[in-house]
Amino acid sequence: MTVVVRERATACDAGVGTFVLVGGVPGAGKSTALARVAGCRPGVRVLDSEAARRDLRGRVPRGVPYGVYRPVVHVRHLAGVVRAVLGGPRERGGEGVLVVHDPATSRVRRWWWACLARRAGWRPVLVMVDVGRGEALSGQEARGRVVRGRAFARHWRRWAAQRAGLLAASGGSREGSAAGWSQVHVVGRGEAVSVLVGVVDAAPPVGVRGAR
Repeated sequence: MTVVVRERATACDAGVGTFVLVGGVPGAGKSTALARVAGCRPGVRVLDSEAARRDLRGRVPRGVPYGVYRPVVHVRHLAGVVRAVLGGPRERGGEGVLVVHDPATSRVRRWWWACLARRAGWRPVLVMVDVGRGEALSGQEARGRVVRGRAFARHWRRWAAQRAGLLAASGGSREGSAAGWSQVHVVGRGEAVSVLVGVVDAAPPVGVRGAR
């Protein structure tokens, strides 16, 4: 698949931290990509719901099915991301880049993340991992956690309805579809890691603006 990018960066972005939202339907390969980025770019802060799940898994009694505490995992992950975003880029803490896992199939949710990030001093970048329905379902089976059919169907309907708009936004004809984002990337599973690494490496260092 071709990498599709919409660039809206300006000179004002210099010195601003970069917030990267990695989205896609369940099973698209978001957690796999985030883990690889975290492994090769240790100075980047990565917040993945999979890490929240593993942490809580060690706290609940053995044998309790994931479905029972799934809502708690989601709330813990969301709360952690909101805290990190509102904390803003940290010049001396090595947190000039924040990479976050979120399905992002909801247009309103994407807009909310972009607005929150900008208000806190981040330059928001959206990376959507684009896979076929069968590939996403296979991905869920491979990781050992299958999303409830109704929930997956909802994510898939949203993505199917918005995919063309995000692709079109890369050409500049559908501004509303990418409102609030400095860049939009729509990539295949096999390209997700290289694109994320490219975004991370291209991020301007925090503290450049106003430096003397």
